Amino acid sequence: MPKSNHERAGFLLSLLSILVTLLALAACQQAPPPAPPDTRAADETAIRAMNDDYQKCFPAADAAKCASFYIEDSVAMVPGLPLIQGRAGMQQWYADAFQKKVEEKWTIARLEVARSGDLAYEWGTGTLTVQDKQGKPTETQFKYMGVVKKQGDGSWKFVAATLIPEPPAKPAAKPAAKPAQ
Repeated sequence: MPKSNHERAGFLLSLLSILVTLLALAACQQAPPPAPPDTRAADETAIRAMNDDYQKCFPAADAAKCASFYIEDSVAMVPGLPLIQGRAGMQQWYADAFQKKVEEKWTIARLEVARSGDLAYEWGTGTLTVQDKQGKPTETQFKYMGVVKKQGDGSWKFVAATLIPEPPAKPAAKPAAKPAQ
């Protein structure tokens, strides 16, 4: 134990310094903030509703409405075409497609929302119907994949999408003829 007032003051100052340091360290070790609420079920419902609304723009041949389901700098990959970039590119693609009487219908097979609640992906199958110059419809089966992102207003829009046509069905092979005996 310190004997003089000067030694006592130094001892108390050292003790106070240690105490302040310990308190500062304890303050730095705060508990992590609580995890955000899990909104995946509600987000999945919202994404499915967005897809339902999106499919309604096809019978109306509304290119602007169809393109509104994509973010401003989205990308889409469609066989036989260059990369479609941006909402304006999507609107132009839809305008061209609607002149050719294109109809599209799809079903989501899988939808997965990230735990963070800001991104999701979906994939599924669908049918693309195009009318030729004589008005005869040609149907193509396809599979697709899309990535959607939650917007600031809580809505969901496509960031990226791809459409992959299924190859045409091959006729069943005829059984080999038996050799004559």
